[in-house]
Amino acid sequence: MTQHLLEVEGLKTEFKRGGGSVTAVAGVDFHIRKGEVLGLVGESGCGKSVTSLSIMRLLKDTPGKITGGSVRFEGTDLTKLSEKDMRRARGNDLAMIFQEPMTSLNPVLRIGLQLTEPIMLHLGYGRKKAREHAIHMLKLVGIPRAEEVIDEYPHQLSGGMRQRVMIAMAMSCNPKLLIADEPTTALDVTIQAQILDLMKRLKEEQEMGMLLITHDLGVVAEMCDRVVVMYAGRVVEEAPVQELFSNPKHPYTKGLIQSVPKLRQKVRRLESIKGNVPDLSQMPPGCKFAARCPFAMEKCVASEPELIPLAGASERKSRCWLTQDEAVEGGDRA
Repeated sequence: MTQHLLEVEGLKTEFKRGGGSVTAVAGVDFHIRKGEVLGLVGESGCGKSVTSLSIMRLLKDTPGKITGGSVRFEGTDLTKLSEKDMRRARGNDLAMIFQEPMTSLNPVLRIGLQLTEPIMLHLGYGRKKAREHAIHMLKLVGIPRAEEVIDEYPHQLSGGMRQRVMIAMAMSCNPKLLIADEPTTALDVTIQAQILDLMKRLKEEQEMGMLLITHDLGVVAEMCDRVVVMYAGRVVEEAPVQELFSNPKHPYTKGLIQSVPKLRQKVRRLESIKGNVPDLSQMPPGCKFAARCPFAMEKCVASEPELIPLAGASERKSRCWLTQDEAVEGGDRA
């Protein structure tokens, strides 16, 4: 069995709210192999970004806290590391591209200082060599006038250029795992394609694993090897990318795919999933998708199904009573 680069098991993250707490990530499980791209998809508020911040241990200055589970990177549980050891891992073995580069880059510091600081810290380069390496990374991500851009401020760059700077920063220390949280949000289509092609090329050149967080199923189809679908802080389906699109098992996944506009199909109105994601502070019993599911049964409202492997399928899992009943009928579950 191939050793997993990253293995998340039973991850649970809670946020303080008033006198109590709400669970934003409820027992999430998935893994990533070396050189593999795993897509993490779902509606806004389903827990995707909180999952990534939990993996990177970036909840310190928020009301959030990891309250259960493990995050093993090359066998080491990141949740058990001291803050000093975790800082050493970030930017070196683990790197992250944040959703909005304008808020992630410090507006009062030049690009060069923000790029060279992690290079000097993690690679041990002197200031001159770190600057040369930073310029090289800016050129690598396709930024023209790299020798000039390195001395500019973030507000002097376009959104696409700032995103490229973020990618250069994340890739500068040759990480083994890259987490990209909505890396093409708010960028025009041409720039999106360039950013995705760049990430794909850098991933192949450095054989790194990647967790790609997005709500764009077109990006998932182009970039990912496997897909994890989240809903209300839970994994509801996992599958290789081609199998997910050709034969989705969970009703929520089917709804997401059906809601994608189809250029060659004449339709009067766009498909949508009725209703809203439940309030995290008032989670209903049973399946959390039951209130929006066209196939819901009494059993769905009464008790929540487990995420189980599907019979006869390679790396396929589903959290749905329909698929679990099928497995029972087929004699695959006790």
